[in-house]
Amino acid sequence: MNLTHLRAFHQVATYGSYVAAAAAANVSQPTLSEQVRLLERNHGVRLLQRAGRSVELTPLGSRLLQVTSTLFAAELEAEAVLAKARNVMQGELRFGTDAPINAVGVLSTFRRRNPGVSIQLVSGNSAEIRQRVLAGTVEVGIIADETPHPDLTARALGTQDLVAFVRHDHALAGAKVIRLRELVTHPLIIREIGSVTRRSIERALSDAHLQPTEVLETDSREAVHAAVIAGLGIGVIAEDEFNDDPRLVLLDFADPLQPITEYLVFRTDNQRSHVVEAVLECVG
Repeated sequence: MNLTHLRAFHQVATYGSYVAAAAAANVSQPTLSEQVRLLERNHGVRLLQRAGRSVELTPLGSRLLQVTSTLFAAELEAEAVLAKARNVMQGELRFGTDAPINAVGVLSTFRRRNPGVSIQLVSGNSAEIRQRVLAGTVEVGIIADETPHPDLTARALGTQDLVAFVRHDHALAGAKVIRLRELVTHPLIIREIGSVTRRSIERALSDAHLQPTEVLETDSREAVHAAVIAGLGIGVIAEDEFNDDPRLVLLDFADPLQPITEYLVFRTDNQRSHVVEAVLECVG
């Protein structure tokens, strides 16, 4: 078994494309493609199928990804054990978050306590970060997705409220609060599918038997802010994600909405990792 070929497969399967995997591994795309091709040829199997610019796992590829995720998580744990024996925390912490602001406190404490560890911060929506933790491409994640998973351990960090915000010259800018029935009469600007913020506001509207007249979907919280500044509608985000911008006005919801809970998540089989233990010590 050639571990280089196996690692190449793991990276491509995890990132969903040869381009993204090659960039993350800092190798050329042809090199990565050849390593995966050799793995498949040497074992007479098909693990990946191209689907446009991305790749899809075959049933065998899905089973192999479960194995490689455990394998390379164990590799990181072995490195951590050896580093701990030298009483020196070294290496890299790959940290995922659904909102960078939620990770700042933890990472600041971690860096102060472990100056020898480099930090790679990856952002995305909760579904994306959750998948990265499961795949082992990040050791720890902060997400607002409470859905249980047999391979994940989650620790609640805190809660925050959903808020709406408008441009300073919007008709509702003079109000301090907004009701759901008012929200749906204006264009609603929300994140993409997979965002917990989107799921939360859609659930609240559904429970109130309300439907937005118009929805504008964006792919990031920065895009939500930009769209509101452009006057395209009302944005909805978690309160901690609101940018203090003189062009924007924050509105609290008058309706009792379920707050969002942020969780620190990691693979259960990776909880003995020295770097994961160090992160857990930073959150108490």
